[in-house]
Amino acid sequence: MLAFEEYLKENGLKITNQRLLVAQKIFSSHNHFTAEGLLDELKDNKDRISKATIYRILAIMVEAGLLEEHDFGKDYKYYEHIIGHEHHDHIICMQCGRIVEFIDERIEELQNKAARENGFTITGHSLNIFGNCSNFANCEHKNKK
Repeated sequence: MLAFEEYLKENGLKITNQRLLVAQKIFSSHNHFTAEGLLDELKDNKDRISKATIYRILAIMVEAGLLEEHDFGKDYKYYEHIIGHEHHDHIICMQCGRIVEFIDERIEELQNKAARENGFTITGHSLNIFGNCSNFANCEHKNKK
């Protein structure tokens, strides 16, 4: 959260209670979330935060390099904070919405090799694999969206 405050100061942006409350909520969890889900989690707070304000705060945090925005093939974006998180990729079930994070050094090596062979230096990447749970009928995550 300190990194967010420093970013706001360095860029001449106000440090408001709403911005700090949203940042605190985001950095206290290590889950993927949507703007709508975040809004629902904050709705009982005495300081009402509008949907537009949530989206503006998320945009600032993405610009600051504190959040990653993901398109997992839905009508909305998912976010996750990246402070203290190792780089990882995702597998997403298109039926139930389950998101699995994974790290595979072989994939990383292949990407680096492909970049080198084509004259690129990698500055970042995102790998999302879409599919369906192997046993969807019994998927414990089928009600989570």
